Amino acid sequence: MISLLLCAAVSVAPVAAFDPVLDDLSQRAVKYFWEQSHPKTGLTLDRANNKEDLPRTEHVASIAATGFALSALAIGAERGWIERDKALQRARATMRTLVDFPIRSRGWYLHWVDWESGNRLWKSEVSTIDSGILWAGMLVAERYFKDPEITRASDRILREVDWEWMLTDGGAKPDSLSLTMGWHPETGFIKARWDSYNELMLLYILALGANERFPEKSWADWKRPEVEYKGHKLFVGGPLFLHQMSHVFYDFSSRRDALGYDYWVGARNATLANRQYCVDNPKGFAAYGPDVWGLSACDGPDGYNAFGAPGWISDDGTLAPAAAVASVIFTPAESLAAARAIKAKHPETYGRYGYTTGFNPTRKWQSPDVIGIDLGQMLLAIENHRDGLPHRLSMSHPVAERGMARAGFCKTEEGPLEKRPLRLAR
Repeated sequence: MISLLLCAAVSVAPVAAFDPVLDDLSQRAVKYFWEQSHPKTGLTLDRANNKEDLPRTEHVASIAATGFALSALAIGAERGWIERDKALQRARATMRTLVDFPIRSRGWYLHWVDWESGNRLWKSEVSTIDSGILWAGMLVAERYFKDPEITRASDRILREVDWEWMLTDGGAKPDSLSLTMGWHPETGFIKARWDSYNELMLLYILALGANERFPEKSWADWKRPEVEYKGHKLFVGGPLFLHQMSHVFYDFSSRRDALGYDYWVGARNATLANRQYCVDNPKGFAAYGPDVWGLSACDGPDGYNAFGAPGWISDDGTLAPAAAVASVIFTPAESLAAARAIKAKHPETYGRYGYTTGFNPTRKWQSPDVIGIDLGQMLLAIENHRDGLPHRLSMSHPVAERGMARAGFCKTEEGPLEKRPLRLAR
């Protein structure tokens, strides 16, 4: 067990016994978001070194990591890892930054900024998905703290988003039903769009819930390519994060949309297929097996890459431990086994903030860093597995309620998860 050393003693309601490995990972993730967020602005570093004894050298904040930090403040306060008043003050400071700093264009946020000044870095784009992750995390904090200042700020932020601007490329595509991936001040709108299955579900639920004029047809418009691997039917395949990001915020379990799709089943099958690919290990890499698996976006020996399989395959022997754990909401037994096995067999991957972002046993290499959004996904997944706290907070917000309703989601009762089809005939 670790301590954030933020308070001597905090009185909290007792919680049921929880697996110590998952509990430790969760605490270490909260520690990251506390230590690697600027104490005045609340902006959160994109990454940090995972060792105890090295000074901070980074100053690049990620707006998506900042969204996860807001969720982490709620989780840390609820679990007694951060004193509630300190967590509330940090959340307020973050919300003031999000409202007052010049880091928005028509309500959408820059992807990369300086964590102290908020200045644009790396000629960053204004990013739709990273803004969406920020807002999803913001609403978790708003629901938890129920603080008038945070509520006013979050309402204002969502009210000022120009959804039509990103939907139509500023009017150039008036009939568009898909959002662009972003906008560059120098070159304009990004050509790539959110029009095929991936983490886009989070963004469209927010759009449909936050703006009544956002077209309902947008939900049905994006493509859902299906693949199958060893009996597992899923969407697309590829990196695990595609199948996790939306689910850690919004509860799609026992729900189908108007098209008949069960995205929870799809994400579970994607996890099982990703694991089975690692068991099959067609390229013969070291360490892969039933308890050491997890292909997702992370650092590799040759740089950051979106590793994944099956379907969309990118595999050079690099594994992303946090991604295997982040599927604990879909595959609790398999993900817990991975959390224990990777720590036991590869202890060098475990540091101040938990698992390094990526390691490659074949090349005897590991990243020195952790990445904020990796830890954020894992943190929310663990806490949803523990008692559903992030889901309860997210799903209680009117934006989520309206978004899910406008996307056509209905609760279903279909028996065991492993027997549910990916899609029901309509």
